[in-house]
Amino acid sequence: MKSRQYLTFVLCVGVLWAASSLAIAGVTVVEGEIGPGALYGFYVPDNWNGDVVFWAHGYKNPASPVQLPTGAAEQMRDALVSMGYAFAVSSYSENGYAVKEGAQQTHQLRGLFKSYFEPPGRCYLVGRSMGGGIALVLAEKYPAQYDGALPMCGIVGGTPYQMNQRFTIRALFDYFYPGVVPGTAVYVPEGTNVVTDVYLPAMAAISNDPGPGFDLANVDQVDLQVADVFELIPAILFNLYLHAVQIHDFQLRTHGHPFFDNSETLYTGSSDDAALNAGVDRFRPVSPPAKNYMRHYFSPSGRLQIPVLTLHNARDPLVPISHEVIYADLVAEAGASGMLLQRTSQTFGHCVFTEDEWLGAFLDLVSWVETGVKPSP
Repeated sequence: MKSRQYLTFVLCVGVLWAASSLAIAGVTVVEGEIGPGALYGFYVPDNWNGDVVFWAHGYKNPASPVQLPTGAAEQMRDALVSMGYAFAVSSYSENGYAVKEGAQQTHQLRGLFKSYFEPPGRCYLVGRSMGGGIALVLAEKYPAQYDGALPMCGIVGGTPYQMNQRFTIRALFDYFYPGVVPGTAVYVPEGTNVVTDVYLPAMAAISNDPGPGFDLANVDQVDLQVADVFELIPAILFNLYLHAVQIHDFQLRTHGHPFFDNSETLYTGSSDDAALNAGVDRFRPVSPPAKNYMRHYFSPSGRLQIPVLTLHNARDPLVPISHEVIYADLVAEAGASGMLLQRTSQTFGHCVFTEDEWLGAFLDLVSWVETGVKPSP
């Protein structure tokens, strides 16, 4: 089952682009630290067109050092700087599910930028994955300070939906493959090695018997869009891997309060719904403090006043395409559909876009902002 490929792929989640260094002449670089440990970088070309792109990065392992983002951030930076745009980025003051810190410290860049350079003309927000949600937070909250936003593969349906997807997949995995990985959907024992204790045993179990895995993917309460077994296996593994990485981080942010509730969920779509509903582990309701945290960091309102163009993979196993459906409904309810354009890349993977796709989306957003004419889907 190409196990080495699966292992390499999952260990590189979030680092799917090759790192690059700034190799463009005629760029003023300002890097420093603001606040409690948040690093920042400004990259302004000599031929600056007056506009600034503010980049919001995605989820990073809480155990990783805080540093300016590399990979995708650098690729977009180099492409846009070469076209005359200034580029601004924050590391955030901490890693993990840092939506609160990411929104605050990305927004701080706008004022800090003006202390080094001329006030910008137009300001664009761009983010990937969790950073896509951060870009959306700022677009909804500060429409007078930003001109347009490009959330890519973003958690645009909000934190409650995203966390429910991740933890539901873990709960269902424990039903379809009992005893394979330690702990439960709401508890992973301290000292668990994510690779040897979670990833590798789960890969072996699904590879040896993919049938229950397809049954899991067919459950209506999760959105796992897979075309074949070669997409099924990494789709489940990615979620189990990140569940084990994220659970302690999220428990700290909710101060240990319960944040996953399937106590009354009726699961449908499997080959035997009665057995599934009788046998799956059940967990108590979300506590008010945890619900309040997820609502603030974040639940989108859909009240758009500036153009927002989203880009998503059709079969994204980590941030499912259903986020886009949820957000489109919220925007429609707010009467703001004229400010939203959603595009889908018909591919499997998380944030797997060609340069033509993401750069084309950005340039269409710019044209929309500058002309007031909404691009075609």
